[in-house]
Amino acid sequence: MQLGSKSLTIQDETLRVLVRELGDGCDRVLELIHQLQLPDLQDSQKADILAELIAATIHLHTHCDEDFQNSLANELERLSDDDREGRVILSLNRTS
Repeated sequence: MQLGSKSLTIQDETLRVLVRELGDGCDRVLELIHQLQLPDLQDSQKADILAELIAATIHLHTHCDEDFQNSLANELERLSDDDREGRVILSLNRTS
C-alpha cells in the first residue's frame, strides 16, 4: 500500500511529510517481510534481509517519537468535535 502521489488530508505540512515518510518506512518493512517468505533463501540472504529489517524497524521506532505523536494529536484537535468523536469511536472499534 504505497502512498505514492496520493495527497494526504493533513493540514500541517511537516506532519504530512512525516506521515508520508512513515508510510515509506512501513512499505520497506513489508517488502522485507515478504522477502523472508521466499522459499530456498540462503543463510547469507536471510542475514542481509534481517539486518535491513533491524535498520528499518529502528528507523520506524525513532520516527514515531513524542514530537510526531504530539503533531498527530494537534492535527486531531483541529478537527471538528463531531468528526473527531466519530474517528475515535472508529479507531476504538478497529482495535477491539
